[in-house]
Amino acid sequence: MPGQRPTGSRTKGSWLPRLAGLVLIVLVAAGGITAYLVVVPQGRAARPLPSKVVSNQSVGLVAEAAATTGSQLIQLLGLQGSPSFTPFAAAEQAQGTPEWYADLMAGNTYIFIFLPSDKCLAATGKAKLVLQHCDLSARQRWRRLHTAVVRDGHDFYQYANLADGRCLSQLGAAPGELSGAGLARCDPVQPASQLIAFWWQSV
Repeated sequence: MPGQRPTGSRTKGSWLPRLAGLVLIVLVAAGGITAYLVVVPQGRAARPLPSKVVSNQSVGLVAEAAATTGSQLIQLLGLQGSPSFTPFAAAEQAQGTPEWYADLMAGNTYIFIFLPSDKCLAATGKAKLVLQHCDLSARQRWRRLHTAVVRDGHDFYQYANLADGRCLSQLGAAPGELSGAGLARCDPVQPASQLIAFWWQSV
């Protein structure tokens, strides 16, 4: 009849090329996604940290000994590559020897470089600290938390590791002895064991 469409079926096997093409498209798309995840495993988090130094100064990293009832001051040193706090004499409080470079980086984080070894203070996991070759990574970056706690004219701050999230802390010792340095959960109460001041600053 006029206008009537033919009712014959499609040529046998014509659907095979279409199916093969669809499978090929799916495989190519999956391969592209896999390649992207391999190259950029963390998406935006893979963006490099700022490497520009805004300012630097030589300082002593000083705290009040949390294990004492008085105001015994202790300083962070990198003795034999293992960071720890050690007491210093009262005569040195006014004039001592800065042992660290405190580099303020763009992005408002600090890098602490131990002058005798020219190595950076870094977090290694499991609440441990080490001195290692400076590579400007997140494990070598420290950011100040909260506002300063002012004692005897010095500003004390908590310093949280950018990669680990925990704070530079005293790990406890008997009065007058070396005190371990490590990482602990940042306490919003700002305890003495987590407060650090820049002492004997010089540009």
